[in-house]
Amino acid sequence: MKTLTRNMGNKPFFKRNALSRAIIASTLASGAISAPQTMAQGSSALMEEVLVVSRKRSAAESAQDVPLAINAYGTQQLDAMFVKNLGDLSYTTPNVQLEAVGTFPGVQNFSFRGQGINSSIPSVDPTVGTFIDGMYLGVTFGVVLDMFDLESVEILRGPQGVLFGRNVTGGAVNIHTALPGDEFEAKVKVAGTDHEQYTLAGSVSFPVGDKVSGKLVAYYDEDKGYFDNDFDGNLTPGAFCYNPAEANSEAGELETQFFRTAWVWSATDSVELIARLETGETEGQGAAWTRVDLQRDTGTLDDFTTTMDEAGLTEITWDQAILEANIDVSFGNGTITNILGWRELDAYSVPDVDGFSASIFTVPGDTQQEQISNELRYAGSFVDDRLTLTTGIYYFEQDIYYREGRHIQGDALRVALGGDMDHETLGIFASADYDLSDRWTLTAGLRYTEEKKDARVIDSTDGRCSDLVNFNCVFTDLNDEWSNWTPKLGVNYQLTDSAMLYAFWTKGFRSGGVNFRNAKPESIDPGPTNEEDQNSFEVGLKADLADGRVRLNAAAFYNTVDDMQRELNISDPDVVVLQGTVNAGDAIIKGFEVDFVALVTDNFTINGSLGYLDGEWDYINPLYDPDVGPSLTDPDSPNFGRFVGDDLPRLSPWAATLGAAYDWSLANGGTITLRGNYAYRDEAAYLDNNFEYFDEQEEVTASLDYLTENGKLRLSLFGKNLKDEARWGNLTQVSFGTIGPMQKGRLIGLEAEYQF
Repeated sequence: MKTLTRNMGNKPFFKRNALSRAIIASTLASGAISAPQTMAQGSSALMEEVLVVSRKRSAAESAQDVPLAINAYGTQQLDAMFVKNLGDLSYTTPNVQLEAVGTFPGVQNFSFRGQGINSSIPSVDPTVGTFIDGMYLGVTFGVVLDMFDLESVEILRGPQGVLFGRNVTGGAVNIHTALPGDEFEAKVKVAGTDHEQYTLAGSVSFPVGDKVSGKLVAYYDEDKGYFDNDFDGNLTPGAFCYNPAEANSEAGELETQFFRTAWVWSATDSVELIARLETGETEGQGAAWTRVDLQRDTGTLDDFTTTMDEAGLTEITWDQAILEANIDVSFGNGTITNILGWRELDAYSVPDVDGFSASIFTVPGDTQQEQISNELRYAGSFVDDRLTLTTGIYYFEQDIYYREGRHIQGDALRVALGGDMDHETLGIFASADYDLSDRWTLTAGLRYTEEKKDARVIDSTDGRCSDLVNFNCVFTDLNDEWSNWTPKLGVNYQLTDSAMLYAFWTKGFRSGGVNFRNAKPESIDPGPTNEEDQNSFEVGLKADLADGRVRLNAAAFYNTVDDMQRELNISDPDVVVLQGTVNAGDAIIKGFEVDFVALVTDNFTINGSLGYLDGEWDYINPLYDPDVGPSLTDPDSPNFGRFVGDDLPRLSPWAATLGAAYDWSLANGGTITLRGNYAYRDEAAYLDNNFEYFDEQEEVTASLDYLTENGKLRLSLFGKNLKDEARWGNLTQVSFGTIGPMQKGRLIGLEAEYQF
């Protein structure tokens, strides 16, 4: 793979790369589901069966037949909930937080069952892996972006190491874009909100002869900015500014567009080839940072308001190609599958991190990443279909380039940070289910992984490097290799034809890594850290009751995590914020979750969920244990803030949802549907030292839909965060207070969608 480089001076550099051409080298079994001909039919949308491919079998299967905690949302459910990006699903699934860190737009800090990260450093591996059409996204950048024309989203809770490999200790998110059908179909969507955000999107699917079908998708979104900027327009004399803010302007302007095409070629009765190509970009201002303590604690600054003198910049581009092929074979009546994926991402962003009218802390960050992966697998059945087997080999490689320039106190001090990394991983896996009888099934799986990271990181030990143009700094080489076995053993019992009990034990691991923000290596080692190991025990129930009118799922789990990696975030007088990734110790996380959907009448549906988490440290590394000495808790000590507190970050003890939908049939044959949903999330620590906590949150959403009799036209009025709660992507302590990037409050919108 090529070496990624960029010169980042005072003038931002921004480039685009065209999609590369690739050759399909082998064949793949597709679990795709044909797109629906019409839209969701009223309140029953949440009861629709969703087919999933999370177990990588030769054919898709119902989510209710999969013996693990999974929530799947198909096209109808996603439309009914007005899902625009993954963050919109953050309050729909128990013990799941699909949050953006907010430092730079589009960077995920997902947390499942109390396992997440607190970082916008691209060298920090996630605990929740994100996959698009079978391709793993190697960095957390460019993940929380706009989505349209999806087939389904699968949220898998708990370790998924056997089939998905590394960095899925918390779980995995599988996103499937819609494939073309064998008939002409088209749809167009137009939407707008009360805060001047406008969306126009469309897709067209068409056959080309008897064997080929194609799809074209286009999406455009313009966000005029949600947040008020009360900056008076007068910059401090001599202050450094990339993009000065206008007086009394809006903050957070972004414009996003992407284009996608998908092609399916049924070459023979047993061979199918699929190609998906996508290119997109997001441009606009930087994240909207503010003084959180002035909003939340003192009330001297209005909610959703900032005084940034720096409007900032955001420039993100991505290009990707995913090539699939399938061939049905007689051996085990199975399928050989190959998924070849390539992606290139450029993410450049300038946030005014201090959120102040004075130029205190501006941090341009530049990330370039290129990845290529290939998975070749076989899935089939033997012994009169009592044994189902999936086995394969997986290869992944990525190059990451990151540069960060810190402009402190109006450019009086400059600090250059960053690093480069070449990363390779190879995995071999097998998973099998064996039916002992009509009711009992045994599950066994095993994956072997080899991983290598070669990195070089800017070393600031002997003075801080200040070259923000050429980054002519001293670099330290940091290299390591890991190998790991990930097993799984389980059993499930079919209580009835529509109810199942399951139990399993599995392991997972999260890669060791390095810290590209190596601001003070004399205080915190830049790595490599040890890998994070996990043992997980889970029991669960999945049931469709009352003749299919009630769906009830429940799970309880007990996880032990050794060498847990944590991201320290400490106020520092020299570099403003000191960040580091360390193996803080061993933790135990246990809990349970329940969710249900019930069709009370033919036109009235209720749904709800409840999740509980209990996390605690079983052992704390003495380097970060506050009991080892007063220096860690003494504000005058250079070690202040380096300790870990009792509460694990982003772990909310309680979370719950309750929703309902009701249909009215009209004389003209159309349907009006009223939906409402309430979600509650307990408070959770942001920092590992527990200095800051996210407030408890209540999310209220509602919508009113009109659907024509033929299901072709839908008109909707919807509202999100109707309580207008102020929230932040992170809560960072600095010498002058607590700062954070704001999330949007109340949104009221109108949407129209028409299918041809």
